[in-house]
Amino acid sequence: MRSPRTPNQALRLLLAEAGWTGAHLARQVNSLGAAQGTPRHYDRTTVAHWLAGSRPRPPVPDLVAEALSRRLGRPVRAEDTGLLGPGRRDRGVETPPGEGSAVEHLDRILRDTDRRSVALAGAYSLAALAVSHGPLSGTRPHTSAADPPTRVGTAHVTSAGELLALFSRSDASFGAGPVREPLRQYLSTTLLPWLRCDMKPAVRRELFSVAAQLTYLCAFTHFDMNRHAAAQRLYLTSVELAREAGDPVGHALGLRGLSVQAHALGHFAEARHLAEAAVRIGARHVPPHQQAFLLGQLAVTEAGVGDARSTRLLAAAERCLERWSSGVSPVGVFHHGSLALQHAAVARSMKDNRAAARALDLSLRCRPADERRSRALGLAELAEVQLAAGHLDQACLTWHEFLDAHPHIHSARADDRLRALTCGLRPNAAHPAAAALLARTRAMRLGARRDSGRARRPGHVPRETRAGRGSPPPGTAPAE
Repeated sequence: MRSPRTPNQALRLLLAEAGWTGAHLARQVNSLGAAQGTPRHYDRTTVAHWLAGSRPRPPVPDLVAEALSRRLGRPVRAEDTGLLGPGRRDRGVETPPGEGSAVEHLDRILRDTDRRSVALAGAYSLAALAVSHGPLSGTRPHTSAADPPTRVGTAHVTSAGELLALFSRSDASFGAGPVREPLRQYLSTTLLPWLRCDMKPAVRRELFSVAAQLTYLCAFTHFDMNRHAAAQRLYLTSVELAREAGDPVGHALGLRGLSVQAHALGHFAEARHLAEAAVRIGARHVPPHQQAFLLGQLAVTEAGVGDARSTRLLAAAERCLERWSSGVSPVGVFHHGSLALQHAAVARSMKDNRAAARALDLSLRCRPADERRSRALGLAELAEVQLAAGHLDQACLTWHEFLDAHPHIHSARADDRLRALTCGLRPNAAHPAAAALLARTRAMRLGARRDSGRARRPGHVPRETRAGRGSPPPGTAPAE
């Protein structure tokens, strides 16, 4: 016979402290799940089952803990909810500071994401954003003159830097879909063993700095695919790696990445705090185009909370770009097209659709041709602004351009924009231009489903491979 369940008194007490009913908790868990790519459809009866002793599968305990943390204004761990089974423990991002090295944290999150499930990554956590902004730790000496010859040297650093540039270009061109898993595999099978080797202090600093940037890029690929819990853990780990390298630039880039993610998820105060920290830590150490990269994000977050300083910050970013003459960075790429996009984000926060449309048009004209994902996302945003301003015919033309670009990228954010297109046009379905666009969208989705079904059959070769194009299959936040 099955043993009776033990009522979950811990969860009941937390609900009482929060002043929530079961329906309140269910709605919050559904919302958090949708935001991180794991939609839920719970209601009060589901919570009643939890209170009676049933235990949901991961990542639900983490989602419940995060919902209660936000309500109560204090950290609540998954263990505190009574929803974890015997022998299970919280695998969230809230590892206490100082427990374990950055390399150990990177190893853990890479192993979790290797399970091909978002469950082990836990939930996106506001509490985890309380990252340290104190002095950099520098490096720990690993070798001396009496040590055996080192196995990791400058050639390894150069190799890692070349892979960083390659992955970054592929991500910008095709979206995160084709890049995320190969990048995770490279970090897991190649870079992690190098990080554990003895090496000279100077080599260690350089290798950890490159590792921080590769981890930042891996975080961004998870962000682009709406894997927000894993993205957050990877961003935090990139900050740790940069701190261990004594690298303020990598530290600032990681904080900016966390700020972009927080802003995209609607956590505007947290996004501003992170952007301020990024500027404070990194602005004096980076070249002018990356100063603009940091200042532009701070401007976006200031506008998000209604602060008028955003226009002055954008002007400062403009002056930084004017001082920049040449050179590119594998991460932190920023140019006039990027800055125009941030002008648009600020204008949208101020409800100025006309200024936003002008800025988005400029961004698209300045955008390099190989940044195909950013171009697609910019087109979708411009169409949304045009529709909001009442220019339906213009919006439809722009959305057709977006549909031209969409099959060539694999990005969950682009897929979100495709769904937004359908929802935005549905009230205008009787208009000829809107009807034609909706018909094209339906045909594209049917074609994608047919191709997906054929691709799952043994021996099937996708059409794009037969044609030799090599383009990935089609895969929200502002475009980068």
